Amino acid sequence: MTWISKKTFILNRSLWTRKQIARLLAILTLAPAAAYLSINLARPRPVTSAVMSDQWKCTKTAGIVTVCTKKPG
Repeated sequence: MTWISKKTFILNRSLWTRKQIARLLAILTLAPAAAYLSINLARPRPVTSAVMSDQWKCTKTAGIVTVCTKKPG
């Protein structure tokens, strides 16, 4: 390989392939969406319980776990 052909090869070579750019864009798009969803699903939400009296405060986390605590007073 001569000096000119080496220089031409280096100038024509791309630092990122289209596949790498697509993968990077997918990660940059999906990562914040996954973080947003996980934060919103994990946040406890107040729930009314027909079984418990008004002296209890119940919250449901991630739509699965229900935790009830007795209100002070």
